[in-house]
Amino acid sequence: MKPFSLFISVFFIFFYQNTAVAAKIDAQNKKFKSAVVMNASSGKLLYSYNPHKEVIPASLVKMMTAVITILRTRTGPISLNDEYKVSAAASNIGGHQVYLKQGEVFTVKELLKAVVIGSANDAAFALAEHVAGSQAEFIKLMNQRAALIKMENTTFANTHGLPPNRRKGQKENSTTAYDLALLARHVLQFPLISQLGSIRLDSFRNGTFQLLNTNHRFLSRVDGANGLKTGYHPRGAGFSIVGTATRNKTKLIAVVLGAKNSRDRLSAASHLLDYGFAQK
Repeated sequence: MKPFSLFISVFFIFFYQNTAVAAKIDAQNKKFKSAVVMNASSGKLLYSYNPHKEVIPASLVKMMTAVITILRTRTGPISLNDEYKVSAAASNIGGHQVYLKQGEVFTVKELLKAVVIGSANDAAFALAEHVAGSQAEFIKLMNQRAALIKMENTTFANTHGLPPNRRKGQKENSTTAYDLALLARHVLQFPLISQLGSIRLDSFRNGTFQLLNTNHRFLSRVDGANGLKTGYHPRGAGFSIVGTATRNKTKLIAVVLGAKNSRDRLSAASHLLDYGFAQK
């Protein structure tokens, strides 16, 4: 085959494949509220759909909970080896949890593992208590950090992502796909969080409690997947994910928010990454 003919053939194969992936994504747009794909190194957006639409992040807020915890171990009077005694309040948090019992003792690192791998609401609450002294003070730190990294359409209202109790005057977390991609880029600067986010299965409470990563299907089924966090709640949030993957030394971030079910969430993230890696 002549060089020019070979070039034309390769071009049309690439064009067809890329167009096919784009068509799949366009067909799926009705199955989620918003999405972006971002190059983790440059911050360049490779794909966006309603990138600045405000949505409920659910457990994705725990990425910032983890960031604040690590930052405080670097600059504050706490360390990863600090021991925390579970309070009555921390033992009464609902939703996804590791079932902390009042009086139990865990290190900050153990609680961080429960948050990042197991998406444990009670562990997130506990970290906030230990790190900042109260939920309110910790949330202030979360919002200050969000402003620092230019998450301009984000407001954190709690540390775990559970829906608010309106009767108690609680407020809802709010963010966008673009802001969460910025947060993911920031998270990648903290190796421990990235490492924990890539672990499919681990243990807690001296090996007696199994931690199955909430993004384990993404990690096992998507080429090059290595993180980071899922979110879900039926009250407004739907199924969401902030996923990272590396192929040929390029790392991308895919954010899918408000999918109708876990299958659509995984499928969308996978197709978005395929599309993104074809763009680079």
